[in-house]
Amino acid sequence: MNAPAPTIAVLSTSPALASILGATLRRGHNWRVREFRDTRALSAYMRIAPVAVLVADYALESATAADIALELRSDEMVVSRHVQIIALSRQVDLTMRQRCVRAGIDEVIMKPMSPLYLEERVTARLRRPPHDHIACGPAYAGPERRGRVHVKDTRPIPIERRSNGTNVVSFLAHKARLENGRVEV
Repeated sequence: MNAPAPTIAVLSTSPALASILGATLRRGHNWRVREFRDTRALSAYMRIAPVAVLVADYALESATAADIALELRSDEMVVSRHVQIIALSRQVDLTMRQRCVRAGIDEVIMKPMSPLYLEERVTARLRRPPHDHIACGPAYAGPERRGRVHVKDTRPIPIERRSNGTNVVSFLAHKARLENGRVEV
């Protein structure tokens, strides 16, 4: 038996943006796409039907996507409390980033973006299994990250130009060693 089609919710105060994103996400997929203009309608819908991915503008009229994420994750009546959330924003600063992490927002996409790029991100989110969110008091309520694997940083070590004026950059920067305050290869 086939799995039911996933539901994608689009929350935006701009009817034009919601319409364009909804039409792009419906195109060629077996997804149910629901468009919402306010948070009350979204939370009422999520109390009766599961939603796999929520795509929301970060700055809405009455709240932010982080506020909505916290509300959805803490509401016992919501069917899919562990919905994956993608926020759309014109700018990202440190405060916003911290609020998104605390609220459990999975991804932030910078606007303007191509609707096709959003379609790719939703496809990638649907391939991932839903993850449980943890609540550690007011400090953190997001995906469980304690068991993740840390990868060694393999970026090359930048080297300084030699004082003799040559414009030669070594491909062996990872083997560089410090001598007398200068990087030598």
